[in-house]
Amino acid sequence: MYKEPLVTVAVLSHNLEGYIGHSLKTVNKQTYKNMDIVILDDASSDDTMSEINHWAARDDRMRVIKNNKRKGVAAVRNQALNQIRGKYFIFVDGDDQLAPSFVETLVGALEENPDISIASVGFSWGASGAPKKAHEVKFRKIDRAGMFEGVTHRGHVISGMVWNKIYRSADLLDSKVRFDETLELAEDHLWIAQVVASKAMSEYSLFATDVLYNKVSRSTSIIHTASHALREREREIDQQIARIGDDII
Repeated sequence: MYKEPLVTVAVLSHNLEGYIGHSLKTVNKQTYKNMDIVILDDASSDDTMSEINHWAARDDRMRVIKNNKRKGVAAVRNQALNQIRGKYFIFVDGDDQLAPSFVETLVGALEENPDISIASVGFSWGASGAPKKAHEVKFRKIDRAGMFEGVTHRGHVISGMVWNKIYRSADLLDSKVRFDETLELAEDHLWIAQVVASKAMSEYSLFATDVLYNKVSRSTSIIHTASHALREREREIDQQIARIGDDII
């Protein structure tokens, strides 16, 4: 068994009362233990901080950063990148839930493939509840063009989401890719496309279809409440992503 390298797990929250506690429980219960868990709260006005403080008091791997003024999700994701301490890095949205083996499985994939920068697993989308532990996760190797297609085509198992993936921190930081803080929607899709396209990242990536992450669907999330103007901006981002792909595919 390899020695467990440190993994920074960044959990983002904003007004997630009733959700964040369940999410942090699944982070706390990971079979992989050597984690640096940084919880970034973006000026919550409900009881979110109470739930965060409850778990932070129980788990000394957790550290909490609270913004007194709302910054927005892109800015908070950039804050998370500035907090990386581990050999590997993972995003978690604070209303979502993880299978117990989520971190262990992803770390194992990159430890066994030191020339790979990113690994991805499958996810479910629905009601609250942590996925069950997968018996044996089989990763497949995919080249940069295939990975780019995976993160930019809706419905693909790899997806343009940032949270069902693990990143080799040194490569990710060398890429110098940051989230566009002018965006309120699709900032994750643009970022992951730019990361995959970066020459700082490996030519090949890994992906598995096994579901180890559950994206909890909330009616109040921006995915469901985005205005027409935001949707138009999202289409502009799609065009920008397509131009990035022209240099790869």
